[in-house]
Amino acid sequence: MVGESYLGRSDAPITAETWTILDTTMVEAAKSMLTGRRLLHLEGPYGLGLKAIPLQDNAPEGKLIRSGFAPVDLIQTSFSLSKRDLAAYERDGMLPNTAAVAVAAIEAARQEDQVVFTGTDQAKGLMNADGSQSVKIAGWDKIGAAADDLIKAVTALDQAGFHGPYALALSPARYNLLFRRYPQGSTTELEHLQQMITDGIFKAPVLKDGGVLIASGQQYAAIVLGQDMTIGFTGPSQENLDFTISESLALLIREPRAICVLK
Repeated sequence: MVGESYLGRSDAPITAETWTILDTTMVEAAKSMLTGRRLLHLEGPYGLGLKAIPLQDNAPEGKLIRSGFAPVDLIQTSFSLSKRDLAAYERDGMLPNTAAVAVAAIEAARQEDQVVFTGTDQAKGLMNADGSQSVKIAGWDKIGAAADDLIKAVTALDQAGFHGPYALALSPARYNLLFRRYPQGSTTELEHLQQMITDGIFKAPVLKDGGVLIASGQQYAAIVLGQDMTIGFTGPSQENLDFTISESLALLIREPRAICVLK
């Protein structure tokens, strides 16, 4: 594993089978939260040492050509597991309680999606990127209102020169409303919208309201990974073993006009 020497995994007094259980728990728990990775292309991982990503050159007239940089954020969460529980599994096959692993993985995933959707103090996210499109959306209490608003968003991207395909991320409350059926038939609003938004409609737990429609394509936006989400070992602590979950990433927006925010 690239960068394993920095994670201390070989120092942990647990077997390869135990590591498999921990890693599988982390991945499955993170999937329940992560939305940005389903919406955008992934680039990398390039390694823990990646701290910044060079941006497009800027060449003011008569001045030196320079490139800005997008910061790569490091996310870390932690958890502890009982030595006795781990020893019981390795001796007798009794599965350890891995709830703490899942909780830490979900928190790391939440922080990742915050970077992607709402940004940080140093970089904007999809929901507040400079130069993006936006449409004002109504309440979706009335069946069909969601389609009306998303037609406006698709039209805004069409007029900006981005003709699809599109992908959509919505806050949970907005997404859940799409399971209502039209009174004239058996079609749900979600099935209706999937005919127009063909690259996926996803629930984004990190969003409190609204959503974002994006023209699909790595050429418009991507998530750049330094280190992918990985468990590391930090050492023993009384009756426990302590671990971290860490990852590093940046949102790279190459064409903000291909993004339409639903406000």
